[in-house]
Amino acid sequence: MEKTLYLHENKTLKVIRDGPSVLVKEEGKADRRVPARMIRRVVIAGNIKLDTGLITMFTDNNVPVTMFDKSGNRIAVVLPCNRHLPEYYKEQKIFLESEYTIKRFMTFLRAHRYEIQINVLKRLLKKHMPDAYITVGLKEDDYRQVIENAVSARRDKFQQIHSIVSALFMEMIVSKLIPSGLDPHIGVMHRRRDLGLALDICHALGPEADIQSIQFLRSEKECVHHDCKEISAEDMKAIAVRFENRKESLVFVVEHIIDGIYELIRELKLSGECSI
Repeated sequence: MEKTLYLHENKTLKVIRDGPSVLVKEEGKADRRVPARMIRRVVIAGNIKLDTGLITMFTDNNVPVTMFDKSGNRIAVVLPCNRHLPEYYKEQKIFLESEYTIKRFMTFLRAHRYEIQINVLKRLLKKHMPDAYITVGLKEDDYRQVIENAVSARRDKFQQIHSIVSALFMEMIVSKLIPSGLDPHIGVMHRRRDLGLALDICHALGPEADIQSIQFLRSEKECVHHDCKEISAEDMKAIAVRFENRKESLVFVVEHIIDGIYELIRELKLSGECSI
């Protein structure tokens, strides 16, 4: 089973490399050892004492490491350094060849986002969801208004939590793009941006980040910490648990989107519309 390693700032916490395992040492608690082969993502919040060999071990195994500050802002992503271009780098550039191919990719992306939006609204609105969202079509403005109504006066806290959840989504997406052979930096919607393709896919999954953030705000446990500008260890744990509970289904969606990107590349090449 794939695991995400979550580490929150703690003065007595130290994480070191111990052969093929990660050793977590914390004052007053028994040492915890996690086999490195089981870790597929690493999330660090705040200042943690890390063995530099540990970071090397993660990058050698194509495991991305995401770092947050105490307020929940993503400050860095550590990725493996590859001297060679990804396997499908040239084929992937087909999406940027013309207005037609850009439009095809954007239509593909919007279709996935729309499907996820409908599923999210069903969970959020339940029996109160207008039938027109399905029979006539859901406009982006209508969707944004539903989310705006759901967060209302707690918009600032929503944005803070949403930033963390989106970063967890990004790390999950990157961890799937790296072994796929696609270049995570060649985006279409987010062209010329670091991790552009990962950002494109994250946009499609955006509604899932919305509902996870809203559910966190509505939880009784979160209300204890809502006035604090910093993200507490309890908050991070609650966010992580909610994400992990949905991770299996989210990974399935990401894999489906990646498969769809391959299919779209083949379709565009065979259509004769492109020169690649």
